[in-house]
Amino acid sequence: MADERNKNAALAAYVDSGVDTVGGLLQSGSIAVLWSLIELQDAFAVAGDVAEIGVFQGKTFLMLAHGLNKGERAFAIECFGQPPGSDEETFETFHANMARFGYAEACETIVADSGTLDAASLRARLGANIRLFSVDGAHGHGAVMHDLALAESVLAPGGVIAADDLFNPWWPGTTEAIYDFLRSTTHDLVPIALVAANGPIETGAGKLMLARASHASRYKAGLKLLNQPDLKHCDPFAGFADVPCFYFSATPQRWPLDARLRKILMEIAPGP
Repeated sequence: MADERNKNAALAAYVDSGVDTVGGLLQSGSIAVLWSLIELQDAFAVAGDVAEIGVFQGKTFLMLAHGLNKGERAFAIECFGQPPGSDEETFETFHANMARFGYAEACETIVADSGTLDAASLRARLGANIRLFSVDGAHGHGAVMHDLALAESVLAPGGVIAADDLFNPWWPGTTEAIYDFLRSTTHDLVPIALVAANGPIETGAGKLMLARASHASRYKAGLKLLNQPDLKHCDPFAGFADVPCFYFSATPQRWPLDARLRKILMEIAPGP
């Protein structure tokens, strides 16, 4: 990957003009928070790969890929039709998009229904070093529970999971599954941000960001700092206290993590 300055420029260019050329659903509020998470992981020295279940043509996946550092990889898990691999057009479009933005070599594609994967086989392929994992696969209750558990099984110590379609009225089972997963006792994940939908449902829905408990307070502090103009309040959610809730009513006013804000961040959110 490019050095940090070139990486940041490429990410800014993708957000500014590239993201709209890729098929899929991703609203501006989610873009702002994902961008902040990429910057915060660099600031917190959280290294590792990125992954997504349900990449479609790569809109969100490319957002994650633009945050890669040298030697890191991006894992795409997508069935591309039923039976898996039968939707050749989407498969080819996805890989053309990865090549167009320069991430073909960094990307490894797993053509499979994620429901057929288990934690052991996924760890054998990906390791347990995913620092940013987007979950946007099948939207039924059982499928979402399964995919969240898969993501947690390969998540790095400072990793973050982005759970898509929270409160999407088209997929009520997704919200139910996210609640049920959070209330289980088999993980150490904590909600660090609720990103409300900020556009028509045809353009996407809300996301819930989850982090390991060891890093949750640092991420929450960082997201509140970098997205302060669009922070609405902090409320309990699903049994967890102080969850920042963001709503981007207009163009996101995300502040870049420059030297001044980095100094403030390290003062208010020292290492775990």
